[in-house]
Amino acid sequence: MIIRKLRANEKYKAGLVSAVAFEFGTDYLKAKEEAEAMTPEQIEEADKAPVTDDNSFPSEKFNSVTWAALDDDDSTVFGSVSISNYTVNFDGNTALMGGVGGVSTLPPYRRNGAIRECMRAALKEMNENGFDFSFLYPFSRAYYRKFGYENGAYSRIWTLQFNSLKKYGTGGKIEMLLPGDDFSPLTEIYRKFYEKYNLACARHKYDGDLENSNLLEQRRYVYIWKNDSGEPRGFMIFRKEDGVMNCTTTFGFRGGFAFLDAEALTAMLDFAQTFAPHYHSIKFSVPDMLNIDAIINEGNNASCTLEYNGMARVVNVERVLGMCQCRGKGSINISVSDLMCPWNNGVWCIKYAPGIANEVCKTENAPDIELDINMFTSLICGISSAADIDFMPSVKVNNNFVNLRDIFYRKPCFVLNLF
Repeated sequence: MIIRKLRANEKYKAGLVSAVAFEFGTDYLKAKEEAEAMTPEQIEEADKAPVTDDNSFPSEKFNSVTWAALDDDDSTVFGSVSISNYTVNFDGNTALMGGVGGVSTLPPYRRNGAIRECMRAALKEMNENGFDFSFLYPFSRAYYRKFGYENGAYSRIWTLQFNSLKKYGTGGKIEMLLPGDDFSPLTEIYRKFYEKYNLACARHKYDGDLENSNLLEQRRYVYIWKNDSGEPRGFMIFRKEDGVMNCTTTFGFRGGFAFLDAEALTAMLDFAQTFAPHYHSIKFSVPDMLNIDAIINEGNNASCTLEYNGMARVVNVERVLGMCQCRGKGSINISVSDLMCPWNNGVWCIKYAPGIANEVCKTENAPDIELDINMFTSLICGISSAADIDFMPSVKVNNNFVNLRDIFYRKPCFVLNLF
């Protein structure tokens, strides 16, 4: 088995693998014909590193890549993994994150380690390129835990019947957006909403496809709310589903719902109620750290479910410890075990104090805490906290006198991008 990156004229082979694995339609012969018609110059140009400028995000200097497992003839692709590149927030810093997608293997070749070796190669290159995190949306959480990924933060999916709301009487103004309009307020609101959320991705546009889509044909509707000063403070993107104003974002439908304050939220809930009797409810998602219970008038006519927000993993422990925001002053020895990324293994000493950059180095001293990369990721990203360690079987605390809460505490963490 050969593990390598596919060149531009070979990626159609990975497309075939994905089409079979995920059972979606594709014109394989057309894709093959177009790939085989590429000249060496065209292939070289397509594989070349992107040209960036001062407005580019750090992740944009890297190409998206496809890692593949090939038969020994180096031509037959039977498994592949695609990596997209993102610039993300982490504890007030900018970091790089590799988004894993298109993970698939042709049925006759499954359970032979193809994906494991593709993932191993992808993570190694991420580390060499300075990527600190990776993220994916799993078909099986148990499967990806073997590769060091752990559950992301929850999102709260709210479904509010209109009779669970009241007339909030908020002022401001609602505006509808259509193709050709200025969609930049969506980006502005997105950036302000998610600027404090770990792993949230930087975006030039909230969703470039919105501006080029036939929204009315798709029966997709976009509204922004501006306060009395004319400042955009909230938006909603929805479609109708059995009388529900569905604003959630999925792979099948990119909705949206964001608000910068309670005034924006109540204004959009007031607006939603004007759609009765053609609609009876509104459905939207918010990160778990955001609790809006007090705004709901009648909780018996509302429901809220929790869904995992993908899975995350730290790619480089040393760099992440160097960036993390600690509370107070002290030092902790943290032992990390990582089967996929051996550079993370060992005992890491982190020294921290207010106003001073963290000092991180490997040490031969005894660890205060031992944990695998899965639990380290969950704790350092703020998805879980030191208070949850009692329910983490793979974590062992050796020193009860160190204050683990200085480093491992709940933080806003959320990824809205889908890949």
